[in-house]
Amino acid sequence: MSEQSARKKERNYTRILIFSNAVAILVLLAILTFFNLSDIKVADTLFSVGLIVIIALAALLLIFLIRFFRAIRHIDRNAKLLAQGRLNISDIMDDKTKGLESLTIAVNDLKRNLLNFIESTKSNVIILSDAVDNITKSLDMSYKGNEHIASNMATVAEKAQQQLKIVKETLEGIEEVANRANSITTTLANIEEFVENTVKVTEEGSQHVDKYNEQMEVISTNLSDTAAFIEALNAHLKEIDQVNGLIINITEQLKLLSLNSAVEAARAGEAGRGFVVVAQEMNKLSAITRDSIGQINKLLNNILNSNAKVSDSISSCVESFDISKEIFNSVKDTFYTINKNAYILNDDMKKVYEESRLINENTKGISAQGQILHDASNEISSITQDVAAVTQEELAENEEINNQALSLQNMLSGIEKLLMRYRTSVVPVDEVSPKRLKIALFSPLDHPFWEGVRQGALYAQTELKAKNVDVEYLGYQKVDSRLNEALKERIANNYDGLILPGFLGNIDEDLIEAGRKNIALMSFNCDYNEGIDRIAYFGPNIPASGKLAGEVMAKALDNEGEIAIIRGAMNNFVNKVRTEAIYNIIKSKKKMKIATEIEAEADNDLVFMNTKEALTRFPNLKGIVILTGGIIGAARAVEQMGLVGKVKIVCFDYDDDVLKLIKKGIIYAAIGQDPFGQGHDPIISMYNYLVTGQKPDSICYTRTELIDIRSVAE
Repeated sequence: MSEQSARKKERNYTRILIFSNAVAILVLLAILTFFNLSDIKVADTLFSVGLIVIIALAALLLIFLIRFFRAIRHIDRNAKLLAQGRLNISDIMDDKTKGLESLTIAVNDLKRNLLNFIESTKSNVIILSDAVDNITKSLDMSYKGNEHIASNMATVAEKAQQQLKIVKETLEGIEEVANRANSITTTLANIEEFVENTVKVTEEGSQHVDKYNEQMEVISTNLSDTAAFIEALNAHLKEIDQVNGLIINITEQLKLLSLNSAVEAARAGEAGRGFVVVAQEMNKLSAITRDSIGQINKLLNNILNSNAKVSDSISSCVESFDISKEIFNSVKDTFYTINKNAYILNDDMKKVYEESRLINENTKGISAQGQILHDASNEISSITQDVAAVTQEELAENEEINNQALSLQNMLSGIEKLLMRYRTSVVPVDEVSPKRLKIALFSPLDHPFWEGVRQGALYAQTELKAKNVDVEYLGYQKVDSRLNEALKERIANNYDGLILPGFLGNIDEDLIEAGRKNIALMSFNCDYNEGIDRIAYFGPNIPASGKLAGEVMAKALDNEGEIAIIRGAMNNFVNKVRTEAIYNIIKSKKKMKIATEIEAEADNDLVFMNTKEALTRFPNLKGIVILTGGIIGAARAVEQMGLVGKVKIVCFDYDDDVLKLIKKGIIYAAIGQDPFGQGHDPIISMYNYLVTGQKPDSICYTRTELIDIRSVAE
């Protein structure tokens, strides 16, 4: 309903009531006048009837006035709360202020605009505060850095002068090195020439050694041949000695033959006298032969003895020659090694000479660069003095910026104090904790609603910055085992306070363990299961918000039509309670009924398909209530099927996309549940409890607001 239509309805309602009462009174007076003139008795009767009618009309008027003034008091009560800065109140429902719809809209819009402004300001304060802190830290570091730079610039200038002097001395040293390098290059050139001559000499020596080795081989061969010849000669001499033995044997036989001849000649007498002469001659020949053979044997023995000595001498020579040959081969190998090393040395000397030449050239280049460095050092020394002056100026400017940052910080403190005049949330106590406290708030971060919770938690961090407390916000894009691990870790580290939404799974045992360790527990958005000892719950009045959703839908459909409910699993406390509350409202409307319930995850694509299927199966659907996520998917299905304005959508929670859909008329209304307060209030209340020991109310309902076309109007 727009503000213009609300005002029109209000005027029409008032006009009809006044007009009907006026007409009834005029008609009654006319009748009374007519009958008063004609018949007194009839007039009395009609007067009595008229009096009754007037009393009835007066009673009706009184009822109207009572309702009217009750509505005024209701609006006045909310207006007083707004005047006191207590903005954390729910919207005024227009069914409680009939006839004053325009004023209701105005008060709700005023409150909503103030809340939006204050919460936006709080978010901006967080951003500005962080920015100012960062700027202050940066300026502090910059100021200290510049101060340090300024204090060291004189030293830098002095060092620059020393550097200039060192560079000059280095340049002179480089020139001396260049001269020495040049001298070394010349010396290396001479050494290289000497090494080349040595290589040539060793090469010639190697050739001579090869020739000498060949001659040695010839001599060795000849000695071997001579030894073999002497061996052969000894063998022949031995053969001659054997022949001598044979001849001696023959002479012995001749001697025996001669003796036999002499004996026979003696026997023969005169006839054998000639044989005697022969025998004598044979004896002489035998004796001569024996003597000759003895001399020959003596000579042969001398020759054999001489040959033995010659053979021993030759063997000794051969042995000595072999040893000399081995030594000569070793000398030859050494000579070849010297020649090889001479070649290597020659190559290395060429490389050294080349490197020395390059070093000489580079030294000349370094000398030129040294001159450039000398000039640059001279220039640096001059620039350093200018930098010192500029640094001093920057110090003065940084001090001025620092003063401005402090002014900005003071301004933010003033804004925070001004915001505290508006009671949109719980206020921290003035006391500062004597010991360092640790508080952690766990939250999903998979929907824009939770971003509002995060903003509230961050603002609580800002408010408690100087209260000796560490406030930790832990947001999870996907709630999984990481959250459970983080919870266990903080319980093990003995945190002072833990704050979690009650719908998280698998945390009951951990929360019971936290209770055993006297860690304070608070819940938000959804309460914990039974058996968990917590200090307080901060969140929406779930039954009331479910009832409101049913009433808003009934009003949107003028109490007539079929609706569908899109919700999550019924084992979730929120889904169960909201669904039951909507059922109770719809059952009280005779012409309304719930055609179907759709269980779906908070996924836009899945809800889109489920909504299209439901609209096809139930063509008479006039409304859809969405208890969880997937709002965009349901709106897309309604728009795609051309049912905008024909099928009303009421949802819980909203973001910029939902607000745009409300403005376009695709979504009829959204029920908000103050995400900022759900992130902020439990943290501040936890701090207040830990410091003062005073518990807040066990159940602290956050503000409920209804966002419709009036709320998003330009």
